[in-house]
Amino acid sequence: MRTGVVVLVSMRRPFGELEARKSTKTKKIVAWRARYNGPDGNRYTRQFGDRMAAEAWLVDERRIVDRNEWLPPDRRDTVVDRPTLNQWAAEYVDDRTLAPGTLRNYTRTLRVHIEPTIGKMYLDAITVADVSAWYARVKREARARAKVAKRTSGDGSGEAAQAYKFLSSVFKGAVARGLIDASPARVVGAGRHRRRHQPVVLTPTDVESLALALPEHLRALADLLSWTGLRIGEARALRRRDVDLRDQTEASVSVAQNVSQGGRGINAVVGRVKTEAGYRTVAIPEELALVLGVHVERFAQPGRDGLLFPGRSGGVLPEGTWRYAWIRAREKAGLPDVRTHDLRHTSLTMAARAGATAAELMHRAGHSEARVAMIYQHAAADRDRMIAERMAAMAREDELAARRERRRLGERDVRSSEPPGRGPGAPPGPDGTPLS
Repeated sequence: MRTGVVVLVSMRRPFGELEARKSTKTKKIVAWRARYNGPDGNRYTRQFGDRMAAEAWLVDERRIVDRNEWLPPDRRDTVVDRPTLNQWAAEYVDDRTLAPGTLRNYTRTLRVHIEPTIGKMYLDAITVADVSAWYARVKREARARAKVAKRTSGDGSGEAAQAYKFLSSVFKGAVARGLIDASPARVVGAGRHRRRHQPVVLTPTDVESLALALPEHLRALADLLSWTGLRIGEARALRRRDVDLRDQTEASVSVAQNVSQGGRGINAVVGRVKTEAGYRTVAIPEELALVLGVHVERFAQPGRDGLLFPGRSGGVLPEGTWRYAWIRAREKAGLPDVRTHDLRHTSLTMAARAGATAAELMHRAGHSEARVAMIYQHAAADRDRMIAERMAAMAREDELAARRERRRLGERDVRSSEPPGRGPGAPPGPDGTPLS
């Protein structure tokens, strides 16, 4: 027993027991000791800083005993073919075909959030309590980084949610492989994140102001995004052969590639589109065909394989170049909070207003799930108000029609109940009064 610490109370349980340990100086509980008798007849003890962790350890030890997989704790580290989370996560990522951007995000999550902490634990020893504690730590660290970076667009909750979603998928993969029986990633709501920036539906005037504020060789790019709903990476990968302008009344843009960053914002990689649904041909209006026709002649690289929006050095338009130009343009246009993605959102929302079905929206957006396509069917406030006013007008017209019908029926009933010679059309009597 440590000096200055006494056993406050011992609590027996169906499996094992807990001891609350109290400081003789502060009279406060400073630790919890968990103990149980193993299948080998020996007594095993472990001390924790809080009661919940101690109880969780006993629950996990009981589970291992019930599964007939129990080994003395000091022998478990010597068991071969027992992967740690780091080992399995690396194998899980290597076995998947990922876009460069996705691979970069997964690799960073492993390096920053998993490898230094929970990743060192054996995969089959990780509990729900371990994942909960890990997630709480990730949220604190992400919040601190956001504060140091003085981010105005978030508090780190998005980063924490993405890290948790990745960890959850790693555990699901382990369950499918038969490495564990069930995923310990069961933190309610951990993978959900509500973005602070709500998509904006721009007006034609807004789009024109943004385009005119961009450098001349990038103006057509803003028009293209707002009309077609392409992702910025898809637009940066377009080549002359992908744009059919032979008949401007039947013009179209075909999407076959996507640009993603190889790391640290440089080394752009041109590869396949995000999903199979991303391979598509999108019809464009004559107005955009005219704009693209002028742009191709002035700024596109020569030849069928020439880039439609090349960078100054001749390669793919760098992400940083576009971001810098966009930030300056939105400030100049008086729209400082508008993001590039809002052009895509505007295009798909306008398509929905024009009567596009969910399947047609999925095609234009390059989505494989109807659930995602429905995001772009949010109604703008003015449109919602118009619908409400039209509904009220229709209701008023229906009420007026009902009143007219009741009045008509009422007059007919009155006339049918009057005796002959009575009523507004009856002839007067000898004294000039109506006949009675």
